[in-house]
Amino acid sequence: KMKDFKTFVTSMSHADAVACLENGGLDFEGLTISAKDELVSKLSFSKEGDHWESTSTPEGDVVVAVDCTQDEAIISAGQSRELINAIQQLRKAAGLDLSDKVEVFFEESAGMSVVEKAVSSNVSSFETKFQGAVPVPKKFAPSWSVVLRSDTTEIGGSKVEVSICRPAVAGKDGLDDGVAYFLSTVEPSNVADKPTLSITVDGKEITLKQNEDFWVSTVEKLRATKSLSWV
Repeated sequence: KMKDFKTFVTSMSHADAVACLENGGLDFEGLTISAKDELVSKLSFSKEGDHWESTSTPEGDVVVAVDCTQDEAIISAGQSRELINAIQQLRKAAGLDLSDKVEVFFEESAGMSVVEKAVSSNVSSFETKFQGAVPVPKKFAPSWSVVLRSDTTEIGGSKVEVSICRPAVAGKDGLDDGVAYFLSTVEPSNVADKPTLSITVDGKEITLKQNEDFWVSTVEKLRATKSLSWV
């Protein structure tokens, strides 16, 4: 009879079990079984799908269930951490200190945009981690950018070349070669507070305006010109 009773109890639906506890017991083949003294109730979690994880206390009075579904935000945050780690490894290999500023550029395999999507969704994380610097596609880098270190890694199934570069002034597209050469020699920190720069190229005096003809970084240029919507 005990075996039959066990089968009866384990086959109860959730609604039947709740009713048993609320009523204080149940009837089985003419016997009244007390839910308080003769039955032990334990909670369990019946998951639907592999994305659920659960655990319970030994007494079975508490069950914690977690939906481990990875949405786009979680995935892109993880990919951003992978990129941050790659950048940190490059900084370490280049012998940089924490206070040393760099610009970061990346180039993905043709047709891939995994890394760009990850960065665009986590701009603030990169700004916080790298003193305001945000990795941007390599195609926007000034032709005079000096690469300190670069390496190829795989992030989210996309092969990407990551480069850390010495901070450089960015110039307006289509600048005269002489002006471009001059800007390539300028240290960004030396002109950050200068609204204009006066130079002479081939005997001609030229005035360059900050935020119009030049910017103190590529990211600042992209923001000002709206060439990249997510920076």
